[in-house]
Amino acid sequence: MPKNDPIEQAGIESLTRKVEAVEDRVESLQVQTGGNFAAVIEGNAALRREVRDGFAALNGRIDTLTEEIRVSNARIVELLTALVGQQTGE
Repeated sequence: MPKNDPIEQAGIESLTRKVEAVEDRVESLQVQTGGNFAAVIEGNAALRREVRDGFAALNGRIDTLTEEIRVSNARIVELLTALVGQQTGE
């Protein structure tokens, strides 16, 4: 690749702008949090864990309810099957 490749140079400039934007955002967050950016990161991680655990508990409850419905439906089918063939009035 030539030393002054315009495509490569444009890519480098684009990446440089992105890095600078991220650095500016980090600096801004540090100012907003009074320099306690690590606490914000930890708080965010804790919130993510809480949400993940909440979804896991919800999924467990849904699985339990699904199994209860399956068992109930099977029992209904058994009862209806037992009624088939019986004459009314007996």
